[in-house]
Amino acid sequence: MKRLYYILLGISVTFTGCTTTKAIKCGNPSTDTYLNFALDTIATHDTVKQVLISSNNHDRYFEDSKFSGGRFNLNNETIGEYFSRVRGNGALLIVRNDTVLLEKYYGNFSKLSPSNIFSVTKAVTALLCVIAVDEGYISITAPITDYIHELSNADPQFKELTIEHLLDMRTGLDFEESYGWNPFSEMAKLYYGKDVVKQFKKLRFKAKPGTVHYYNSMATALLGVAIEKATGIPFAQYLQEKIWKPLDMESNAFISLDDNKHRQAKAYGGLVTNVRDLAKIGRLYINGGMYDGKRIVNKEWIDRSTHSSLDNEAYSFGWNNIITRINNKDVVTPRFFAIGLYGQVLFCDPIQNLVFVTLGDKKGCEYHLLFDDFCNLICK
Repeated sequence: MKRLYYILLGISVTFTGCTTTKAIKCGNPSTDTYLNFALDTIATHDTVKQVLISSNNHDRYFEDSKFSGGRFNLNNETIGEYFSRVRGNGALLIVRNDTVLLEKYYGNFSKLSPSNIFSVTKAVTALLCVIAVDEGYISITAPITDYIHELSNADPQFKELTIEHLLDMRTGLDFEESYGWNPFSEMAKLYYGKDVVKQFKKLRFKAKPGTVHYYNSMATALLGVAIEKATGIPFAQYLQEKIWKPLDMESNAFISLDDNKHRQAKAYGGLVTNVRDLAKIGRLYINGGMYDGKRIVNKEWIDRSTHSSLDNEAYSFGWNNIITRINNKDVVTPRFFAIGLYGQVLFCDPIQNLVFVTLGDKKGCEYHLLFDDFCNLICK
């Protein structure tokens, strides 16, 4: 195995350069891969305001109830016991109306442990984008070339690719979203590569923008750079000013960058934070964009993000809606979630005011569907 490693490393250095070398060296992404990248800090207030309340008087349903059977093979165990068995290193938090109903940490995770949240980042980037729309920096119907001028001389279809297409993943881009360990893949080049704008200029299209939904991280990579160029503010600083400090986050977060020279944020999957601060993002959406009597984002965007359609595979602005089957037809439900590579999940039930968050290394099951099952159980 070691011999194969050095052979691959030698090939990559000779023919493909430092990006593939870094991919081989780092291996599969993990919750702490961000330590291999340049980082920007997203700071919170010096004095932390306690928002999520832990109390002995809360509803103990999730702490004490035992469950058996079902599609996730629960074995007469509480949800905390189940996660202890399947999650590995990780964290689990359940919140209702800012009251903590369950908070568990497993392995080397502890309260406020930072973790790469991978594609849950896309929901946060979409939120930051629509705040920029509210502030007049960005028009949702404008082409990406209005903000990333370098693309004006790339593929002509970039002039038809709008911000809305990026938010809805209807880009038409010819980009393969593959997660198997392949240091030569397009995804590896995006994740481990330097100078992401240079990568943008090489992109081609396989469909007309706006015509087909196809989930791919390159869409949100473009969106992140557009936000920075439109506002003239680094991604981390804008996120700090518009979301992190206004929501009274409990700890600093981080965002991975393409490299120290170009410093473009990995807006598609590079945010590093914890379960408690992620829960506050969920609460913001359940509360229609309001926090502590202040409007953080226009309710129109919250509604648009959390009411997707089957035509777009229940995806909208970084979020997915749960789909259920009623009378032999697929139906989009009000429950919505953002999901990352290894089952990092931020799940919201706006009807029951519940937020579920889990982070960790191991995807022991489809956690968003498990949370949906629990929501169905308690509303019966």
